Amino acid sequence: MCWSASWVCFMTASKLMIKTVIARFDNGERALLAQLLPHLANDDLLVMDRGFPAVWLFSLLQQRGLPFLARMDGNQWPAVEAFLRSGLPETVITLPVSASAHRQAQAAGQTLTHKSLTLRLIKVILSTGHSEVLATTLTDRDIYPAQAFAELYHARWNIEEAFKVLKHRLYLEQFTGELPESIRQDIHAKIFTANLAEALAREAYDRPPDDKAAHYYPNLTYILNSLKTRLFAWLIQRVPHDLILELIALYARTLERKRPNRKAPRPKNWIRTKPRRQYR
Repeated sequence: MCWSASWVCFMTASKLMIKTVIARFDNGERALLAQLLPHLANDDLLVMDRGFPAVWLFSLLQQRGLPFLARMDGNQWPAVEAFLRSGLPETVITLPVSASAHRQAQAAGQTLTHKSLTLRLIKVILSTGHSEVLATTLTDRDIYPAQAFAELYHARWNIEEAFKVLKHRLYLEQFTGELPESIRQDIHAKIFTANLAEALAREAYDRPPDDKAAHYYPNLTYILNSLKTRLFAWLIQRVPHDLILELIALYARTLERKRPNRKAPRPKNWIRTKPRRQYR
């Protein structure tokens, strides 16, 4: 059972979730993203996966001067499919903003002013030999070379790791109540906890031990478990500065070994079909 929908603005460099919007379960991801656009700056790069590309959303980002990078699905975009067949490494295309795109924007509470959309398409060859297409509004090839975009898009993997923490470490979908306010409290509390864990792990990211820098990274599961016995007390009383420094030093020493190319199915969490009745 789906109780709500949420969208999070995530910074891939700092690994912090800086803004979230929560709405009814029947709200689409693109409409939720549009609500967060005022919180983005013109020097930010919005990175999106294959679920977001739409002419109306791209046109909205373009008219607001917000650069983006998105992975495209050639099956749904004839221009992208033609680009894949062309054999070119990159190209610039211009698409019309149709009446249908205007209606979709209006349904999301947005208004489009541009009549056309200009995109730069870049082909990336994956390690498997398959090709993927990235689209961006950064069309200057001298300032933004094509080879840089594959690495930029790969940084999106930190988003997947953040949601793994929320869903499989903090059990975001296990709501403690059923009323909108309790669901909002659950989501914000768990995002706060995840951000706090990442902030406390920053020392390990920035200055790992010399003998472990290449093969280890912070153990977020350990950090989250240690916060369970401390976080409530921290919220109701002053936390000694020395205690925080001791914990940061401890987390910097408690590392997890990197395991490149490791693949395993994610465990299925059992989600209660009914929320707990003791708290609504």
